[in-house]
Amino acid sequence: MNYRPPVAVVCHTCCIAANPSKSPTSNDIVNTLIHNVMALHSRFSTTSFSRFCLGAALLATNGAPLLAQTTPARSLSADFVSPPDTARPWVYWYFMDGNLSKEGIHNDLEEMKKAGIGGAIYLEVNIGVPRGPVQYMGPEWQQLFVYAVSEAKRLGIQIALGSGPGWNGSGGPWVTPELSMQNLVGSTTSVSGPTSFDAVLERPKPRAPYFGEGTLSPEMRTQWLDYYRDEVVIAFPTPTGNARISNVEQKADYYRAPYSSAPNVPPRLPMSAQYDSVPAEQTLSTAKMIDLTGKLDKEGRLKWDVPAGNWTIMRFGRTAAGNTTRPAPIPGLGFESDKFDRRGLDNHMASYADVLFKQLGPNYRQGDAGLTMLHFDSWEMSAQNWSENYRKEFIKRRGYDPLPLLPAMLGYVVDNTQRSERFLWDLRQTASELIVENHGMYMKEYAHKHGLNFSVEPYDMNPSADLDLGSTADLPMGEFWSRGHGLDSDYSCYEAVSIGHTNGRPVIGAEAFTSDGGDGWLQHPGSMKNQLDWALCNGINKFVIHRYQHQPQLGKFPGMTMGPYGVHWEHTQTWWDMVPAFHKYMARTGQLLRQGLPVSDILYLTPEGAPQIFTPPLSALSSGDHKGYSFDGCSPKTLIARASVKNGNIVLPDGTTYRVLVLPSVDTMTPELLSKISSLVKAGATIMGMPPVNSPSLSNYPNSDAQVKALATELWGKAPYAASRKVGKGKVFLTSVDKSTALKDAIWIWENAGANNSAPAGKRYFKTTLNIDQKSAIKTAIATMTADNSFELFINGHSAGSGDNFHLQTTLDIAQWLKPGENAITVTGTNDTDSPNPAGLIGSLDVSYADGTKQTLKTGKEWSASTTAAGPWDAAKELGQVAMGPWGLDITTTPIYPDYSLTANVLQSAGVAPDFSATAPMRFIHRNTREGQLYFVANSKENPIQTTATFRTTGFQPEWWDATTGTIRDLPDYTTSKGLTSIPLNLAPSESGFVMFRKKGTPRIRNVSNFPTYQTAQTLSRPWNVSFDSKWGGPANITFEKLDDWSKRSEPGIKYYSGKATYTTTFDVPAGKQPTAISLGTVKNIASVKLNGTGLGVVWCDPWRATIPTGVLKPTGNQLEITVANLWVNKLIEESGKPEAQRQTWTTYNPWNSNSTLQPSGLLGPVTLETATNTK
Repeated sequence: MNYRPPVAVVCHTCCIAANPSKSPTSNDIVNTLIHNVMALHSRFSTTSFSRFCLGAALLATNGAPLLAQTTPARSLSADFVSPPDTARPWVYWYFMDGNLSKEGIHNDLEEMKKAGIGGAIYLEVNIGVPRGPVQYMGPEWQQLFVYAVSEAKRLGIQIALGSGPGWNGSGGPWVTPELSMQNLVGSTTSVSGPTSFDAVLERPKPRAPYFGEGTLSPEMRTQWLDYYRDEVVIAFPTPTGNARISNVEQKADYYRAPYSSAPNVPPRLPMSAQYDSVPAEQTLSTAKMIDLTGKLDKEGRLKWDVPAGNWTIMRFGRTAAGNTTRPAPIPGLGFESDKFDRRGLDNHMASYADVLFKQLGPNYRQGDAGLTMLHFDSWEMSAQNWSENYRKEFIKRRGYDPLPLLPAMLGYVVDNTQRSERFLWDLRQTASELIVENHGMYMKEYAHKHGLNFSVEPYDMNPSADLDLGSTADLPMGEFWSRGHGLDSDYSCYEAVSIGHTNGRPVIGAEAFTSDGGDGWLQHPGSMKNQLDWALCNGINKFVIHRYQHQPQLGKFPGMTMGPYGVHWEHTQTWWDMVPAFHKYMARTGQLLRQGLPVSDILYLTPEGAPQIFTPPLSALSSGDHKGYSFDGCSPKTLIARASVKNGNIVLPDGTTYRVLVLPSVDTMTPELLSKISSLVKAGATIMGMPPVNSPSLSNYPNSDAQVKALATELWGKAPYAASRKVGKGKVFLTSVDKSTALKDAIWIWENAGANNSAPAGKRYFKTTLNIDQKSAIKTAIATMTADNSFELFINGHSAGSGDNFHLQTTLDIAQWLKPGENAITVTGTNDTDSPNPAGLIGSLDVSYADGTKQTLKTGKEWSASTTAAGPWDAAKELGQVAMGPWGLDITTTPIYPDYSLTANVLQSAGVAPDFSATAPMRFIHRNTREGQLYFVANSKENPIQTTATFRTTGFQPEWWDATTGTIRDLPDYTTSKGLTSIPLNLAPSESGFVMFRKKGTPRIRNVSNFPTYQTAQTLSRPWNVSFDSKWGGPANITFEKLDDWSKRSEPGIKYYSGKATYTTTFDVPAGKQPTAISLGTVKNIASVKLNGTGLGVVWCDPWRATIPTGVLKPTGNQLEITVANLWVNKLIEESGKPEAQRQTWTTYNPWNSNSTLQPSGLLGPVTLETATNTK
């Protein structure tokens, strides 16, 4: 990476201001440091001097990009044409429990270097592959790790060390129960007085770990059951009735389920201003509570003179939560360390990372090579709610003792529901703060102490606030799974980008293209580009591809896998020697999108409290892409610490600005947060939202509620509230949130063949019509839909979007596809398995008109269904209501932000046009760079488009920077009006590029188009000589009279071939023609092209065209050579039924069998010579 963390030690003697009259800049400090440390060189050993220089430089730049501070900045065009090594994509480098070798490590890293991979996250797991001979963290393992770091340093590759065994957490067999994640548990004993009580109280039992006791080894299970420490003993008059707090398991932080994969996991636990009252006799009264802790002896015996009446005695103690490292190599299986207390991580890092640093010695990093990062992967160890010092921390942070309210953790209503819920909010908030400070910040400090950066994936089962935990990272990361092959974790990318933008982190990463077993070697660069562009346009600019599987045994293909998981991104791929072209595209785009500052208009404030996931309003997205006004989410803690106002905009310290702050529609807000919001408004900020009613916390209660009410009145006035109100220099807009649920009255449907739980596998087709009012304009049109397993929605033949996670509702903006009168609505639903299983589709189309009327179309029997796209059609089969099994879709989580259209209206009324718009489906991102306004735009559809795109800038000559080729040229055809520039664009399927505004210019009338029109000059119809690799069963030479799909050929050696084949032919150029390009037509799946011995590059995506350089083409006797690589699938299908001894292939996972469908393969053409013209 092109940035460095600060170090903890301050070197005051080196920090001399360049100008005594002003504070030193980073450049001043760096230059002085360089001068001083060079003068001190002779006083240090080489090693000490290197580490001193590193630490001092890191301090001076305060985490800013070191190279940008100490060397002249390269131009954006230079970075674009030849991106630096720091921009290269990374990989997750996985090792399967004990299966690693020195020669394999050497070969892996050499192949990464050749392919243009810049770094690797080093993780060892245990998934579906038999154990190998190398013991995790044993002497041989440690030496192999040292060797890997040494080789990476030699090759200029960066290594990130995972924070522990497995892919999640920080733990291992060295973690004792005392230093592990802990819970407060309780037991109850009933007694009637008056009497003298003298008995051993029941010892509370530990809660079962979230993933069950099966995750514990026998020894760990014994430790988990045996560990117990008493905390408090209390007694209270026994309440009558069974009044209990709902959902207390989550509210008391005993468990946090995975948001990405488990059904009905809420993104947050909302607080209410009012709760239903509970009769006093059913509540526990703190006024009558007695603390008996001092009366309990070491054996758990309590002696107490019980007053008259019925009493409940509660014994509270802490136990190990039982959360384990997962999926750890067997020798790495152990408890997860305490996330609340730094002693837990002290022990873990001493037993794990310190051991490795001792083996590595001091020279593990050399610039941007070697060991450069400590990585904490996604939070998948659920929650804890106690530790030894938790009560002290709670009192210090919240200002009151939690002891009287502890029964609320077991579901009892203490005093009243409001008080109990507020205590549980404080409990979770305290836990969140401890996790951020004593886990996230600890790891960051540890990394910086060792000269490393720190990366974090702060989501999934995180009991704290995702944006707060992520803010501890130098490199915040999200993740996205390959489309159609796994979970929907796109939300984590919105979170990572928001963390980066609001915390001044220019580099924002993502675990990229993770997949389940359905991938099965199907992915390749061309199939991944559209999703890659989605991530780029949402703000991801560093990709860590999941995964590169270590190959301990050389010469085995396609080799060892990570069980069924991950895209297969290792050197055993058929197309590996062609993949550098794809990696260079990733480096070009990523490097440019790290420059300057992000341009976003809307700042969505997340609610306070934990857990907390930032979920942007679905109305602000269209098929996962942000609309014309970009947005970020912001943590309340970040807003309080970093936000100010300049020129009516909210401004962060690095200069990132937002035009409007949108508040969450929640009933509660702390006085601290509302006071900050009030100060921003008075300074000139614009906010949208509803006034909060009270505080969510018991801290300083009831004064806190009075403060909230006073501040709310200051901002919104008194009810009835005005629609908008000027306060100080700023403005407050009253905006309500439509909390109606789109799918409330929708019905699950499917085609009639088979019940919902035993539907045949395959595609099914559904259709209906929607009549649009011709008298009133459409204001919004939203489709909300989901299906088991997946769906694609079409409006009047246009693909409007898709979804592949039936746990989640997909929301699509369909307004652009609707027309007045009758509209054809069709859906393709896929039941994506090999045998009958549950299948269903549910959806709602909701249209709002400018005149205030609304229209809704729900799935139901009125829809038609068929087994084919052409029919015949029958009435769809109604399966049941939205919450029916097996899906149990949760629609109770209501929106917390106003509809995007309301926010857009506020911005438009202030004279702020959308940052980008187009007349066809496109995605974009905008950066304000030192050289000009930089937009990255992409065709979001897999069909060509001709569109006019409008950009919120003017006065410049636009340029087209083609990231696939590295070429730059002017876009001569454009117009300007009212601060906007409109440019005609003509893009191939999923084509993308940068539109750069850096050169002053004004539109001129030109008869020149922005994109050349290609015309076929000649179709190459001569026979092709095709050379396959005979080692893999193909013919060394064969003539193709015409271009054929290999999988359709009769020869088994071609039909089932997987690998590369080279096509050669000759041609003459027609008289009077001067072709400038070669079109390959259809390619399965990637190709490299040579003409007359000159390489024309690798062609890996649409438009499948190679440019012919000047002087290469001859009038006659041209030699054309095209090398094509297909996928491993066909060979794996052929050999799936063979005995292992007869197979050429070897792999630890093969999802294919003899009945599987062969994949189209080879050069399918037509191959044509093309001429280009730019004349309109």
